[in-house]
Amino acid sequence: MKIQYLKEPSLKEDHVEVHYRQESEEIEVIRDFFSSLYSIMGKKEDGIHKLQPGSIYYLEVVDRRLFAYQEREVYQLEYSLRGFLDCFGTSGFVQIGKSMAVNIYKINKIKASVNMRLSLVMDNGEMLILNRSYKKTFLDALHQIQEVCHENYS
Repeated sequence: MKIQYLKEPSLKEDHVEVHYRQESEEIEVIRDFFSSLYSIMGKKEDGIHKLQPGSIYYLEVVDRRLFAYQEREVYQLEYSLRGFLDCFGTSGFVQIGKSMAVNIYKINKIKASVNMRLSLVMDNGEMLILNRSYKKTFLDALHQIQEVCHENYS
């Protein structure tokens, strides 16, 4: 495996790219290492669990507590919604209501709904409603991701 370290003072943000021909144990170790840098702790009845932000489908504030919803599990987080978005907003999380945020990478389908709202169908089949006052921010975030993806594949 060839490794290069390039110092570029003009970068606005540090980043790492891993190029590989096929999945291997080495690549999995590298992926796990970088994922662990951004893990958070979530509480359930049976204890505290390590979560990867990318595994979270959406967040919801209920009774002043923040809950993270994964495909089948729900965890309480020790963050405010604003605090979580400040830390992980660049990871694809965007607010869709006063007490809710969604991971846009976990959205399967977007459908038009009544009163200029949008329904977001998640990869796990759950449906969330995008409040129309958050629509512009949400669509801007979606557009930003499309631009980044377009740049990477051009």
